[in-house]
Amino acid sequence: MLTSRQEGDVFICYIAGRLDAMVSDGIAESLLDLLKDAGPNVLLNVAQLEYVSSMGLRVFVRAAKAVKASGGKLKMCCPTPTVMKVLEISALEHVLDVVDDEALAVTRF
Repeated sequence: MLTSRQEGDVFICYIAGRLDAMVSDGIAESLLDLLKDAGPNVLLNVAQLEYVSSMGLRVFVRAAKAVKASGGKLKMCCPTPTVMKVLEISALEHVLDVVDDEALAVTRF
């Protein structure tokens, strides 16, 4: 599930549930559509994301590339321990600039 809201100059996307091969393409397309009108500062809040597979990681990579191509910045916040472990194994925690708290992440743009 994907929802979003604007907070000041930061566009926050909430990704919930599971991000695996079954849903990753649909979520990626929906997220990329949202990012077209999002502005330069994008925060992915994954506090409600229960699971992410290697196919799901592609969603994050595609979003990061799209935001970077438009001259923006993408950050991620609030990963569960399970999601954080996958990010660490894949070394994406550095690429995505992962922050533990949403309010703190918003101030770091």
